Amino acid sequence: MNIRKSLATVFLTFTLLLSSISFVFAKDYSDIPDDYWAAAEIEDVVTKKIVPLYGDNTYRPLEKVTRVDWTGWLLKALGLSQAPITSEPMYSDVNMSTYGYSDIARSDQFGLIYGYTDGEFKPQRFITKVETASIMSHITKDTEVDTNILNQFADSKEIPGWGIIPFSKAIKYNLYVNYPLDTELNPNRELNRAEAAVLLARLMRALNLVEPEFKAAEPEEQVPEEPKEYILSTEHLENYGKAVVDRVQITNLRRIILAKNVFKVAFVEPFNSTKHQIGDVIPFYFKKNVVTKEGTLIIPEGTKLYATIAELHEKDWINKNTKVYLHFEKMVFPNGNEYPFIARVLNDKEGVLVENYWLKPLEYTVAGAAIGGAAIGLPVGEANHRSGDGMAIGFPAGAGAGLIAGFLTPGVNFKARADEEVLVELKVDCSLYNDYVQQTTTTTTTTTTTTTTPSAGYEE
Repeated sequence: MNIRKSLATVFLTFTLLLSSISFVFAKDYSDIPDDYWAAAEIEDVVTKKIVPLYGDNTYRPLEKVTRVDWTGWLLKALGLSQAPITSEPMYSDVNMSTYGYSDIARSDQFGLIYGYTDGEFKPQRFITKVETASIMSHITKDTEVDTNILNQFADSKEIPGWGIIPFSKAIKYNLYVNYPLDTELNPNRELNRAEAAVLLARLMRALNLVEPEFKAAEPEEQVPEEPKEYILSTEHLENYGKAVVDRVQITNLRRIILAKNVFKVAFVEPFNSTKHQIGDVIPFYFKKNVVTKEGTLIIPEGTKLYATIAELHEKDWINKNTKVYLHFEKMVFPNGNEYPFIARVLNDKEGVLVENYWLKPLEYTVAGAAIGGAAIGLPVGEANHRSGDGMAIGFPAGAGAGLIAGFLTPGVNFKARADEEVLVELKVDCSLYNDYVQQTTTTTTTTTTTTTTPSAGYEE
């Protein structure tokens, strides 16, 4: 029995040893030796799923880091990568098809990483070390810092002026990296994946230094993983003869109304430009369901649309009519769900509410013709045998005077009746998450869309 127990003990020990060896090899990256200068930090960010490996199980520590990749990794390190997206980024080079769109949107709404002065985010540009130092400084708590801390580095003069204070603060908090030489910062060199791992690992160990608005209240591991999104179909809306685009993308998570689609909406209340001023909010509503030609409900009947008066140009002499510039901002469904809806009026090239230029001259012309004819045709009876000639002269003369008066007097204000409809053009893609369909079925009939297996999915 003692021999059997001994053999069993040896076997168990050997099995545990093999399991331990397998575990070590499972964490081994083929291109990161154990004595690599950033090996511990790389293991930390890979194990916590902050920075991904490549498909061949390599880390590639010297690969440069793009702005969009750094944005995604930073969000994960701060526990914000699953935060709900409440607004759409307004960068001119970012749209729904941009790689990392969701990360850019989240970063923009939290104010983590700013775009450039030309209105672009430049997601594929490589990020520099001074830019990462600026970001680290931006998201951490304020502290007094002496810029003389930079004097210990031989190349501190290479730091651009805007980066001197941020770099000083990042160094004070040890949220920087200067391998291989301790005496050099290389501030303008592009960040590589090894340096990114060190920065992110240090940041996760110093989350107490991060401002509360830039980090999650709870560990991200407690948040369910965001589901993958893929396109099911592309469907079409009514274009009212003016829409440049008439498409809606149907995914497993959303209905994405593409920019340039056109919709018909109605005033909720009578509108008179003389009773409003810049900043007033004007409500509109959809009179009927917005349904694709393929049968999918997109916007339910009764949905409200709110616009703010951005500009109000008063009427002027020589028949210049009042112009009302509206900025549509949000849409509220009957069940209370709100969605950004950035749109403009589409009744002319200027995108404004304005009465027809010929409206007042025409009214003056008709009125003048009537007065002119009546004045000359006042006499009655047999003696007035030339009244017909007088009428013939009076109508044209009065109409001409009326036309001139119509053009030489002030224009007219803009008015609209309740329920009067206008066309609006969507300026930015609008995303409607699928939960609203289930919540509106109690009051609205929907048609089930037949889905097909997508040829290629995408993941944000």
